[in-house]
Amino acid sequence: MGANKTDIMTARLFFTAAFPTIQVLLDDDPKLHEKFANVNKTIQFGAKNDGELLCCTMTLENGTIKSEEGPAENPDLTLTFASVEKMNALLKGGLAVPSIKGSLGLLIDFLPLLMGLKLMSKPNNKLKNQLEKELKVKMSLYMITRALSKYNKYGDPDMEEFCMRQPERIYQFTVDTPEVKDYIAAYFRVCQGKSKSGHGVYTRRSPFVLFHFFSIEGALKVLGKECEFVEGVENGYVETIGSPEYACYLNDYMAIIQGMMM
Repeated sequence: MGANKTDIMTARLFFTAAFPTIQVLLDDDPKLHEKFANVNKTIQFGAKNDGELLCCTMTLENGTIKSEEGPAENPDLTLTFASVEKMNALLKGGLAVPSIKGSLGLLIDFLPLLMGLKLMSKPNNKLKNQLEKELKVKMSLYMITRALSKYNKYGDPDMEEFCMRQPERIYQFTVDTPEVKDYIAAYFRVCQGKSKSGHGVYTRRSPFVLFHFFSIEGALKVLGKECEFVEGVENGYVETIGSPEYACYLNDYMAIIQGMMM
């Protein structure tokens, strides 16, 4: 029996929204940046599903990573789980062991990147230092904005309807530090059913809704679910500027996606 629609959607969101955030680790963690600066390898990561293979190809190339759905032609390392449910369980912090084919050395090198994804679900009180705090916030915002767009493109009916009824609109997320305004920024763009995500501040149009976090610590509390969004506004961790109605709609979809992936 194959995986259900929710499990398949979750797996696809991991492939195309979570795995690309590994780039944040490669860019911002000095040790990982140095370690992978000259690595050129291909990893196939996936699971069996009712006689078929649901997988993605991750390509490491001189300090960059690209993750695309589908099998690799000649992967240096292949990780295949017995089921989609088991693969998702591992990615959400549980235990599951895949079959392994290929370079064990590459597997050892790749594990810190794979484990680095768990920063997004790691409790705030377990974060070791300021770097981990910043990585968690940046990876979480990059992942959730990308996942919102993919959730629409993969055909969730409610999300499709939400995007279809809107003209071009920008949902902007920013995080300040005492030294730098918009230190971390990402956006979600919709236009008559189409959607796109990106990093940084969108400059071609003013945001329809701006989610402005006043600090890394405040962003951690809200994104880490230490408090509900409304409570975060009341406590001065975040403000929303723009349509309160659509801010609530988007927050609901973010909660659904986080519930699927964390």
